[in-house]
Amino acid sequence: MPESVKGARVAPSDARLWLAAIVESSDDAIISKTLDATITSWNAGAQRIFGYASDEVVGQPITILIPPDLWDEEMRILEKLRAGERIEHYETVRVTKAGEKVHVSLSISPIRDSNGQITGFSKIARNITERKLAERDLAEMTRRSIEVQEQERTRIGRELHDNISQRLAMLAVELVQLQGNPAEFQNRLQELQKEVSEIASDVQSLSHELHSASLDYLGMVVAIRSLCKELAAKYEVSIEFRDDQVPTHLAKEVSLCLFRVAQEALHNALKHSGVKQFAVEVTSVSEGVQLVVRDAGVGFDVKDAKGRGGLGLVSMQERMNMLRGQFSIESRPGEGTRIVASVPFTADNKESSDEAA
Repeated sequence: MPESVKGARVAPSDARLWLAAIVESSDDAIISKTLDATITSWNAGAQRIFGYASDEVVGQPITILIPPDLWDEEMRILEKLRAGERIEHYETVRVTKAGEKVHVSLSISPIRDSNGQITGFSKIARNITERKLAERDLAEMTRRSIEVQEQERTRIGRELHDNISQRLAMLAVELVQLQGNPAEFQNRLQELQKEVSEIASDVQSLSHELHSASLDYLGMVVAIRSLCKELAAKYEVSIEFRDDQVPTHLAKEVSLCLFRVAQEALHNALKHSGVKQFAVEVTSVSEGVQLVVRDAGVGFDVKDAKGRGGLGLVSMQERMNMLRGQFSIESRPGEGTRIVASVPFTADNKESSDEAA
């Protein structure tokens, strides 16, 4: 117990009041209990975390805070404490007056009398529910990101095996067959050149899906415009592209994020919308850049799609989350779809945009 504060002597009674005030003002739950785990003191922090007033719990067994399936855990803790051990930062779950579970970090020490005999225990419980929920969300995000990546790898592998590889194999067989027939080879030369050109074009398109060189060298706006042209030509559709006062120098992560969202949104629209006209807009907004992808197709129930955990939606949402961006989907059956993604500038981007202005 302290005997002085800032060099001034403090009477024992005043020191006790001072320590009591510290205990009472703590955000953590500070609880004392007897050897048989009956609660003997309860501070304001404990009331805030668990919901019980002091007069509701003092004299009650500590098990009123413990889920029944963890009572065995409490018995093991008590055995260690009675043997004189301390419990440091032990993470577990407790239950509030309202029946809600909270994650807590426990530090528990034996209380000894003047003869060194253990007479009870002092417990500090820190509410770590928010941290645990954040850890759970991060783990789920990581799991879903890996799932998205594996699905993309599978798609690319299938495209290479079932399409590119088979076409190359057929071309090789055809060339072997023509080896002994120079006249037929000359007759087929133009057609063979066309096949090679088509395969090369498809390989280039697949390469662009994996990584767009124009994104690195020419910037996001040019890369998305090129993406629109490539997809329009490949699927024989119309994709109107518009940009408005977007800074040319954006952070790499911002450019890549919006490019991938545009890529995913357009692929989804091409696959599911049932129409052949689409619109893509990239514009500057307050403190950031906004991407909009629209179609007037069949639409879908957004709540139902999110509930099913569509990996395309997961991929776009998680890319935006990583950059603290805003992502929304507006769609209804029969009314088309509008996807909006907004990413804030970094400090460096802000300077670049100001200079460009």
